[in-house]
Amino acid sequence: MREIKPLLVFATLLECKTMAAAAQKLGMSAPAVSQHIARLEREYGVKLFNRSTRSLTPTDAGRALADSCRRLLRCTDDAFAQLAQVNGEIGGEIRIALPSGMAAHPALHRSLNRLLREHPAVRPELVFDDDLVDLPRDGADIALRGGEHALDDENLIARPLARQQQLVCAAPAYLARHPVASPQDLSECRWLYCRTARLSMRRGADFFDLAADGEGIRCNRIGALLELVRAGLGLAVLPAGDIADDLSCGRLKNVLPDWTLPAVDVYAVTPYRVQSARTKAVLRILSEEFAAEEAV
Repeated sequence: MREIKPLLVFATLLECKTMAAAAQKLGMSAPAVSQHIARLEREYGVKLFNRSTRSLTPTDAGRALADSCRRLLRCTDDAFAQLAQVNGEIGGEIRIALPSGMAAHPALHRSLNRLLREHPAVRPELVFDDDLVDLPRDGADIALRGGEHALDDENLIARPLARQQQLVCAAPAYLARHPVASPQDLSECRWLYCRTARLSMRRGADFFDLAADGEGIRCNRIGALLELVRAGLGLAVLPAGDIADDLSCGRLKNVLPDWTLPAVDVYAVTPYRVQSARTKAVLRILSEEFAAEEAV
């Protein structure tokens, strides 16, 4: 029987991107990691990585092998999790992809605390990315997504978690310099945004079309955008859950609270396959904690 350990080492190195990080995760030395990769390259006559003093990047051969090895690593982890489950224990690594702004969400905090309390053998790995993650390619078990794009891929299952209100927000210091008394004042403000947005604000029977972009500051990460808003650089439209703590302590203000914006549905997305007990446990906790947040 062929030994699969070098393939698992290869998959881990792809994920960790450096010999040192892969060695730490695997519990072996960096030279041992290098030896496993060299063995694969020698036995099959291929070069798997381009090496420099600062980085490792997969070659064409490495990229061709990547998906198979990621699946192998995931199957191995699932097998050990199933063994643990025989004794009633749910454990193993769970990889969750989510937008950077959600790092501040109270429901996520409660979910993680509860997960680690109820299932201490589970090892969560959070991958913050504001782009749509390819779950099979990136080895993610669950992705948290907002909006209609969560339903784009027919090969994925999208489970609704909550409906989040969007808010126009700003730091008190910015509003002191640029007071906003009506929607018309918004056109005179500096906007901070990740993507161009055309939204309709509503107050009773009144509507106002809002362009939350234009001649402002565009940012490619929601988490960084939030820091710019806190620093008083302008206004932004953000999910209420992502700024709940900022609003409660007065670090940010809800601008024009009488006017509302369309809500965004948040989903937990998984690959279309039979879910492990580990994934099911995480989905259950996420669903319950986000539902509790929405009910408050």
